[in-house]
Amino acid sequence: MKDFAVFWGCTIPARFPFIEKATRLVFDDLGAKIHELEGHTCCPEGVLVKANDENAFYTAAARNLAIIEGAGLDVVTPCNGCYSTFKEAYSHLATDWRTKEAINERLAAEDLHYDGNLKIEHFAEWVADDMGAGLVASKITKPFWGMRIAVHYGCHLLRPQPAIRWDDPMHPHKVEDLIAAMGARVVDYATKMQCCGGALDRVGERDGSLAFARRKLSDLMRNEVDALVVVCPSCFQQFDLNQAALQRAKEDINVPVFFLSELMALGMGHSPEEIGLDMHRVSVQPFLDKWVEREADKARLAAHFDVSLLAKCASCTACKDDCPVCKVDPTFQPTEIIADLVAGNIDKVLAEGQLWKCLECYTCQELCHSKIGMADTFRKLKELAMAAGSGPESVSAAYGEFLKTGVLGKPRESARKKLGLSPLPKTGGDAVTRLLTDDVEGVE
Repeated sequence: MKDFAVFWGCTIPARFPFIEKATRLVFDDLGAKIHELEGHTCCPEGVLVKANDENAFYTAAARNLAIIEGAGLDVVTPCNGCYSTFKEAYSHLATDWRTKEAINERLAAEDLHYDGNLKIEHFAEWVADDMGAGLVASKITKPFWGMRIAVHYGCHLLRPQPAIRWDDPMHPHKVEDLIAAMGARVVDYATKMQCCGGALDRVGERDGSLAFARRKLSDLMRNEVDALVVVCPSCFQQFDLNQAALQRAKEDINVPVFFLSELMALGMGHSPEEIGLDMHRVSVQPFLDKWVEREADKARLAAHFDVSLLAKCASCTACKDDCPVCKVDPTFQPTEIIADLVAGNIDKVLAEGQLWKCLECYTCQELCHSKIGMADTFRKLKELAMAAGSGPESVSAAYGEFLKTGVLGKPRESARKKLGLSPLPKTGGDAVTRLLTDDVEGVE
């Protein structure tokens, strides 16, 4: 679906126009043709309207949908609240024909009629299902390689499941698949499915709202995320504006927050200034600065490794307990070394020397479901360590002897003679020495 009505809702245009700007840019980049229709009102918001008058809630929702139907279009909204309202009204009126008829009698005064013959999608749903992660990946010109990003779905994008029926209501993955398609490392965390708590502000429970924000943001900091991505303006308000309130109270919390379309627009090559990221209350500059650093890290690693495989290996760790060395020496953790590499700490890895404990037995490669393994990575690391002068003295000495003699050891002729073995043929050590010496001189 690339030709549809867009329903911005109240919060985004009024409070977060930068989210609207980024979403418009993404629509353009993905080839969508959007229609903005006259006559729309608040969706309306459930807690504030439905709690007072359920009939008013369904009537206003049906009226908004009837305007879209009258234009012969489907609808995409970037707001979880609007999405939830529309999906709930759609589901309810599909079975309650009496309420539907009563509403249509009222709508007739405006020459409107609601049938329920339209497709309702959230922006994230449209990107994930209609466009697909593959298309998104193809549009990313500045991937977020090595960045640690967590996702907050928001309750109303997923639940109630009988009305929504999109992703798994308790174990979703589709937004995270999009983040991974943009090159980032998705970080799971304990409070992922916890409500943002922002609705407590609307009913006068300010302390409770801040407690919800504090709990999740603290969890994210413990998981060392570089940013949190949300898909709902109310959730954005909770984690950006209310985080800023916690910061003003001198609480040690700092998690940059992006709306999904903002991150996509950045990855598609749009500048922070064009999107208006300076309008966030919590600065995203730490994220942007690290993003630049990670690009430099990636370029350095790419000179020696397949960085896509390295990142895949670091995000998996399925072989964490398979290495035979780990079973006798728990200080050797090869998956942590791979993670250090992806984190840009190659100098640390080379200097610490743990990499020399890899036996190159290829157990990891044989057990790897992706057939990657870590042995080849460790072999390359050993080469880099030797070039940097941080390898074991025994390895340097052995190689020095090999350059001088062309062999790493000589047979014990006395032992061979005792066993009745004939002398071995003359080695080609001198020839190897000449070849290697010529190579070394040629390089110099």
